[in-house]
Amino acid sequence: MSASSSDTHWASMEETGILWGMKAMVLIYRLFGRLVFRLFLHPVVSYYFVANAPARRASQQYLQRLGLCFPELGLTGGLWDSYRHCIAFGEMMLDKIVVWLDQLDPDQVEFPNRRLLLDLLERGQGALLLSGHIGNLQICQALAYSRGIIRLNILVHTKHAEKFNRLLRSVTPGGHIELIQVTELNPAIAIRLQDKIRQGEFVVMMGDRIPVGGQGRTVRAKFLGEEAEFPQGPYWLASILQCPVLTFFGYPRGDRYHVYVEPFAESIRLPRQEPGRTQSLAALAQQYADCLEKHCRQVPLQWFNFFGFWDMRPVDGEESKAR
Repeated sequence: MSASSSDTHWASMEETGILWGMKAMVLIYRLFGRLVFRLFLHPVVSYYFVANAPARRASQQYLQRLGLCFPELGLTGGLWDSYRHCIAFGEMMLDKIVVWLDQLDPDQVEFPNRRLLLDLLERGQGALLLSGHIGNLQICQALAYSRGIIRLNILVHTKHAEKFNRLLRSVTPGGHIELIQVTELNPAIAIRLQDKIRQGEFVVMMGDRIPVGGQGRTVRAKFLGEEAEFPQGPYWLASILQCPVLTFFGYPRGDRYHVYVEPFAESIRLPRQEPGRTQSLAALAQQYADCLEKHCRQVPLQWFNFFGFWDMRPVDGEESKAR
């Protein structure tokens, strides 16, 4: 999918009601708790599922491809699969609120490679954490106080980044997650992020969203059986920051939460000339796509990328099955 080929770029989707909705969810949870929150969840998700046809089709497209690649998952990409996918998204929002209100017990979280981050913290070394729209990164906040402070600076494209920061500060005073709005990498942003890395903080960047107006700033990699566009930005940023790069995912499995941190590269240096530079970017994007695919296989309903990742084309022309 080229950056301009989908019906609507993901970044242009309407966000007007998101902040109001999140504030309302925080209030409902604070006043009535988890049970009442879930009572509100199903009608809200049902409305979203019916009203947002592009997101529903994107969900079905993803689940259909996942089911074809991994038949043991039993996914067909039908309406029921997609509805369960949307419900999982709503449950993720509940998990966010639980974390924001500091009500997640760290003993509920499995973090087998915690040592990788703690070693960096002890050396005062920051890193670039390459993540994606799978699960809930905020669960890592529950681990921030286990030993030292893990400061996360999450790069986002949303124009509401500062409003989200105010919301986070209102519910978690003294929190250690900051959203940084980035529509494109420029010298000012690079200097700001280099300072954070030098201070031993972590910069988080998503590897599964094409950039705004991103013609020419993407690279193709095979994901769930077909090539798709992935952003070049994370690898350009890593080459500027010259710091360790790790993959970083957090999501629920069963009744526990799991955080996965794995080495991706000691540092990234891109060749100055073509075709070596493009080849290196393609290899890095494929390495990331393989990692993302592995996690999607483990928790198939936890990838929340509700836009046409493969240009909204049904698999093998089976349009009727995807709807």
